[in-house]
Order: sequence, then structure tokens, then C-alpha cells
Amino acid sequence: MPEQGKAVGVMASTEPQDRFPEVIAWMFPLLGNDDRENMTRIWQMVMPPPVFAQVKQHIKVAIGDD
Repeated sequence: MPEQGKAVGVMASTEPQDRFPEVIAWMFPLLGNDDRENMTRIWQMVMPPPVFAQVKQHIKVAIGDD
């Protein structure tokens, strides 16, 4: 998982922050539940709590009741 965390950090640093909700809306419906959980846990580890709280809301919207 440390390698995944580094990769996510690199990817997130190249994405403009104002477009990050679009990335979540595009990516999360394409992922299986295990990958969703892993991505969410990685973001939780690397993001400040207030930022992660916003990201969680975007994830909930992206996956709906799935």
C-alpha cells in the first residue's frame, strides 16, 4: 500500500484542485468496491481531515446507492 499512496500523491498533485470533484465523479463509478475502499483509505491517510471530509461527500455523490 505505501507504493499506491505515493502514486496517488503524484496523480493528485498534477490534477488541478478545482477539477478534483470531476475526477472522483469519473473514477469511482468505474472502480470495484475493493478499489474504492483502497483509494478512500489512501486519501484518508494523505489528506488533511477537512479536505478528506469534502472528498467523502463527492465520493458519496459519485457512487450513490451502489
